[in-house]
Amino acid sequence: MNTLHATARLPRSGNAALAAGALIQAALGTEFILAGLSKIVDANFVAQFKTFVENSPGAKAGLLAPIIQALVVPNIAVAANLARFTEFGAGIVLLVAALEVARRRFAGSFGSQHTYEPIVALASSAAGVAVGGLSLVIYLIQGGGLPKISAASAFGSPIAIELLIVPLAFAIAWLEFGRFRALTAQAQNTSGGAA
Repeated sequence: MNTLHATARLPRSGNAALAAGALIQAALGTEFILAGLSKIVDANFVAQFKTFVENSPGAKAGLLAPIIQALVVPNIAVAANLARFTEFGAGIVLLVAALEVARRRFAGSFGSQHTYEPIVALASSAAGVAVGGLSLVIYLIQGGGLPKISAASAFGSPIAIELLIVPLAFAIAWLEFGRFRALTAQAQNTSGGAA
């Protein structure tokens, strides 16, 4: 008879999908850390952001145009700083949470559960929503539409990177929110259900 033995190295919230998700999450985190840092060190970023917004098709017509004209254009410096620091901050959160998921794959005290884990998972879920939303907004501002078959895409990607990031980031957000719920439920069961 074959029996499965539970190992102490895998947390209740852990499985292959979570580990694979952590790899995607680490890649997204690294992407947004580097993008945010590139914007932070660019002394002319606010002026370039202003030019980008004012010359983008989606800022003049489309779903987001009224919001961009009413909120972003009059507050361009605030919007530029919000964009760069959101990218950088969310990238750090995604990378730290991915490393935390990886840490939990180890046995012994190094891989043991800590009380801060649900907060990290929830913050990572929020960061996933932030970078996914930011990527979608950028894609729409650029005037992006649905991907299509085109001879012009024969040697390039028919899906813009901003659009590709959206489902990946939202999937990470969903996965991390599930991890948050599992860790919270486990903590409540361990403490006897006390709130």
